[in-house]
Amino acid sequence: MPPPVSLLLPNRNNAPVLELALGRLAEHTTYPDVELIVIDDGSDDGSLEILRAFRDARRFPGEVHLLEREHSGVAPSLNAGLERARGELVVSLDGDATIETHGWLERMVRLSRLDPLVGAVSAGVVLDTGRVHAYGVDVVGPEGLHDRPTLITEPVGARTLHVNVRRPPPPQPDLAEVDAAIGCCLLFPRAAIAELGGYDTGYAPVWFEDLDLSLGLRRLGLKVFCLPEVRVLHRQSLRNPRGGAGGPGRRGGRALRRAAGRALPQGVKDRVVAAAGLDRPSEETVARLRRHYAHWRERWGFDPVNPDMDEVMRRWGDTELCWAYDPARLRAGAEIVGRYEATAAASR
Repeated sequence: MPPPVSLLLPNRNNAPVLELALGRLAEHTTYPDVELIVIDDGSDDGSLEILRAFRDARRFPGEVHLLEREHSGVAPSLNAGLERARGELVVSLDGDATIETHGWLERMVRLSRLDPLVGAVSAGVVLDTGRVHAYGVDVVGPEGLHDRPTLITEPVGARTLHVNVRRPPPPQPDLAEVDAAIGCCLLFPRAAIAELGGYDTGYAPVWFEDLDLSLGLRRLGLKVFCLPEVRVLHRQSLRNPRGGAGGPGRRGGRALRRAAGRALPQGVKDRVVAAAGLDRPSEETVARLRRHYAHWRERWGFDPVNPDMDEVMRRWGDTELCWAYDPARLRAGAEIVGRYEATAAASR
């Protein structure tokens, strides 16, 4: 029997993209035992009306539960969803990302059930600018934290922000073991996150809770994989600005983001993004990232952007966090990849 799965969808002011995201989720979810738990985090942009209508229309193949909460951030919202979840497996989703692969959940569950060492399975996530968002995330290495397979644009050991990277077009969709993964589409066992005590609410109000969860699973001796045959499109051009629906001063930026997300030639998209500075974080974002880096250092004992690898190996060298530096652990992950590819080939 397939294990029951709970999908957790936290939402905060994603009204412009919600109907599309929910529609694609309903269209592409074919798993026989699934529930959707939507946690609205104090939206004030009309999201609740869209979410209530979707729940009442019964378009989704399983039950839909809507939790309406005061604004508290992503991690508390996900923890509230976990308390309601009945699934043996849980998948975190984003309200501004669309699932583009039909039958996506069957594929992710197949990999998760292949071996007891599998802790998390993520999708390949592409930005609607046509560039990679993340095919997993590199964390434990001299270059420090950055989305995979982006290229850092600052000197190793002297980086300022993990988002200062060059984003290539999407690569070939090969299954791979990765250090960590983002939460746009991330599957994991509910029992494992219960053992970890849920999501860390210190990363308030948003970001890094998914990476922290990934390393937490590795601390438990589990592995993390990216399965990019499941494709997710992060539609950042359609969502409202983070923190609210935004006022007149933000309209120009929103219009440029939406222009960058349209079906334009890739060169045109790249020029729009660069000219408008859409690839540069705001002062508010930079301040939040620096707080998160400090919280990370406190929790994990190393700087995520400029790690001291001697210290990392001293603390974590005998655990799955350092899987890529251990031949036996590296080999175990490669064997899981090979077994999945063999079962996938046999089922075609």
